[in-house]
Amino acid sequence: MYKVSSSKFHTMAQFADAIGLSRPTVSRYFNDRLSVRKSTREVIEDGLKKFDYHPNFHATNLTRRNAKSLGIIVPSIVDPFFSELVNTIEIYAEERGFLTVLQCSHNDPDMEIRALDRLQSMNVTGIAMAPLGFSTNVKAVEKAELNTPIVFMDSRLKKGKPFIGTDNSQSIPMVVDYMCRLGDPPAFFTLPPLNFNIIEREQAYVKRMKELGHEPIILNPAPITGWASFERFGFEQFLILPPERVRTVTSILCVNDRVAFGLISAAVKLGLTVGKGRDCNLRVAGHDDQHFSQFTIPALTTVAQDTKKIGILSARALLENTPDNHLITEGQLINGTIMFRDSA
Repeated sequence: MYKVSSSKFHTMAQFADAIGLSRPTVSRYFNDRLSVRKSTREVIEDGLKKFDYHPNFHATNLTRRNAKSLGIIVPSIVDPFFSELVNTIEIYAEERGFLTVLQCSHNDPDMEIRALDRLQSMNVTGIAMAPLGFSTNVKAVEKAELNTPIVFMDSRLKKGKPFIGTDNSQSIPMVVDYMCRLGDPPAFFTLPPLNFNIIEREQAYVKRMKELGHEPIILNPAPITGWASFERFGFEQFLILPPERVRTVTSILCVNDRVAFGLISAAVKLGLTVGKGRDCNLRVAGHDDQHFSQFTIPALTTVAQDTKKIGILSARALLENTPDNHLITEGQLINGTIMFRDSA
C-alpha cells in the first residue's frame, strides 16, 4: 500500500518513500531494471503508473560517478550524414540503457567549445565528436579529453589523431579507377580546405591519377570564402569556371555529394547533359552517398560511407572504454562502397 496519494514528487527520495522502498533500490531500478527482484520491479512500475513520476536524469547524472549518458557533437543536424550518425548512436545507446545528449556546433568554433563544456558539466560518460576541422580549438578539446573520453568521428581532430571514419585512401582511388575504365579520366572538383577529409580526398585523387599515368586536374584550386552551403558552392563555382575549361572536361569527381548536387544543377543551366550515355556531355560522381543521391536526375554515382558502422563503433568506443580500447587510442578506418548509378 502506498504511503501517500500525492502525485507531485520533486525528488526520487519522495517517490521511493511513497511506494515504501528505499531510494537506493529505486535508483538501482532506473540504472538497470533487471538489477532488482521481479516483485520490486512490479511495485516500482505500479507506482510509476499511479503517480506519473518521471525521474530527473540530468540531476542524477550530475551526482553520479558513472553517468549513463553519452554526449554527441556534430557540425550540423541538417546534413543527412550527421543526422543518420546521430540516429545510429542514439538507438545503440538507448538499447544499452544510456541516454544521449545532442549538441550542434552549427559550424561555429565558439559554439563547438561551448557544446563541449556543456556536456562535461552534465558529467556524461563520454563524447562522440565530429570536429569542424581546422577551425576547431584543438587545445580546448585536448584539455577536455583529460577529464572526459572523446572519440572523433568522420574526420580527425589533427594530424596523427585517431578517428573513426571512411578510409579516403581506399574510397577515392576506387571511384577514380571506375571512371577511368568507362571514359575519360576525371577532373576533381574540391572545396576550400576546411578539414582533413577534404585534403585527404584531394591527395588520394592526385596520387591515384599519377599511378594510372594521368595528369591530375583540380578544377577550382583557388581558396574561396563567403559561400553559404556545399550545394551553393558547387553551383556557383562551376558557373564561374572559364568556358574553355568547362568545354575540355567531360568527367568530374566531386569531393562530396552535396557539392555534386550543385555542380549538376549548374551544368544543366549551362546546357550540358549529365550522365553516362553516349549522348551526354558530362559524367559526374560524388562521395558519401547522401540519402538524396539516388533520387537526383540523373541518380548520382558515388561512394557510400558506412554511416551506421561509424556510429556504432563510436558509441562502442565510449561504452566499452578501457585502457586498451583501440577504438579510441587507434581509431578505425572503414572502406567505402561504390554505388553505380546513372550520372557516371
